[in-house]
Amino acid sequence: MGATVRRTIPGLAAGLCLGLLALGPGLRRGFLLSYDMVAVPREPFSAALPGLAPPRAVPSDLAIAAASRVVPADIAQKLLLLAVFVLGCAGVAALLDAEPVLARLAGGVFYVWNPYVGERLIIGQWALLLGYAGLPWALRAVIRPDDAPWRWAWRLCLSLTPAVIGGFAAMAITALVVVPAGLLSRSPRRAVIALAAVAAGSLPWLVPSMLHTVYSDPAGTTMFAARADTPFGSVGSLLMLGGIWNAQTVPRAYGGPWSALWLGVAIAALAGFVLGGARRWPGLGVGAGAGLLIACIGVTAAGRELLTSVTAAWPAAAVLRDGQQFVAPLALADATGAAIAVRWAMNPRSFWVKRPVPEPTVSADASGTALGVFALLAPVLLLPGLAWGAAGRLQPAWYPAGWLTAARMIDARPCRGDVLLLPWQTYRTPSWNHGETVFDPWSRLLVRPVIWNEGTRVGDLQLAPDDPRARRLDGVIRGSGPLTAALRAAGVSFVVDDADGPGQQVGARLPGAVILMDQPGLTVYQLPG
Repeated sequence: MGATVRRTIPGLAAGLCLGLLALGPGLRRGFLLSYDMVAVPREPFSAALPGLAPPRAVPSDLAIAAASRVVPADIAQKLLLLAVFVLGCAGVAALLDAEPVLARLAGGVFYVWNPYVGERLIIGQWALLLGYAGLPWALRAVIRPDDAPWRWAWRLCLSLTPAVIGGFAAMAITALVVVPAGLLSRSPRRAVIALAAVAAGSLPWLVPSMLHTVYSDPAGTTMFAARADTPFGSVGSLLMLGGIWNAQTVPRAYGGPWSALWLGVAIAALAGFVLGGARRWPGLGVGAGAGLLIACIGVTAAGRELLTSVTAAWPAAAVLRDGQQFVAPLALADATGAAIAVRWAMNPRSFWVKRPVPEPTVSADASGTALGVFALLAPVLLLPGLAWGAAGRLQPAWYPAGWLTAARMIDARPCRGDVLLLPWQTYRTPSWNHGETVFDPWSRLLVRPVIWNEGTRVGDLQLAPDDPRARRLDGVIRGSGPLTAALRAAGVSFVVDDADGPGQQVGARLPGAVILMDQPGLTVYQLPG
């Protein structure tokens, strides 16, 4: 077994342990359904193929659809979530392979156990986190060339695989690090190969977005701007790797006065990177600074107005509106800085050494080792809301049998036509999902095209749907008159009402429709003609 492999094993083991601790009871059979994290027993390829699925879901949904043909979909989902912790922790440990093992592990733990990971896990953006987990591997591949150029290029492409699967957001945060690292490599060939690899990895979502008009409501720049989830304001929260726009996805027990302890840890880690790591990992400092700057655009009114104007003129700029996701490179910089700080604590004399001290020559007294162990455990102790299924928020759930029966029935009907989904809103809070909010899954349960309102609502702000068919029907559906004629003219043959509890009388607005299924929480109508 090679030395590199042996030095990676502790990071792999620590990442696996952290993943098991984070998911906890969520590892039981069943689906973890939380906000954007939606998995179904067998996602149709029609809902995941480029050109048919929204560009933001490509190719992550395709990966899930393919995996569900090999292993049960709920198991595939858990494996992908565990991979986030294993790949991320091991990647940082590999990036820090010249540091003592305690420092490597401290950096790996910091990287996969922080507010960024906790908030993005609860909001269900597993694809973004998969790219986040591959970020240290991508940086390591860029800055460590091989004697054979083809072997180096192959290693770089392999390191980008998690980001390619993750899609546009995962590739965006990866490009923030890979591109400047390649440009600062002092090798034109490496820079060109790095740029080409990022461009090629973006094609699965970039091509569909160019072939099909992508609509993005400019008002989303206000809705998705970073917000304060601690007493230290929006910028302070971003520096602490938090600041997500959805207040409901902040981990429990985080954000109060005790978060000042996490602020201290984050500042110490950032100082470690600035003083001892910026030159060791060229491009990472540039990526971290650029990511933090992007995240801060929406913090000020002027920044939001600027981003709104740019998005209105160029919809692709909407990738910048969820600014908090771009602090991922800062998280990697902090993780490496945390490791350097631990090494200094274990051996203060190494502060004056420009290059890392080989591990066999590092000696630490009892107090230094104690500080290193505390740094290793500090992220878990200061963010308990990520543990055990995000403090009980990630619990396995099974789809009701009636839902799966209805999906098969609708797809098997001989008549053509799309499916309209009601209520006219993006998220549901079904009782069978333990009362947790989830992106409505019908668009992934059905082979037929589904028309629904995917325009997010936060407070009093409602975004327009991205789908042009949904925008055309928006006014009619929000009204109070009959819907049958307008829906048939739009090519709709079925209406699915999955309101969980008392709601509007949908049937009264569908004259002539036939009820195909009626049970608590689900009614299926077939329109006449």
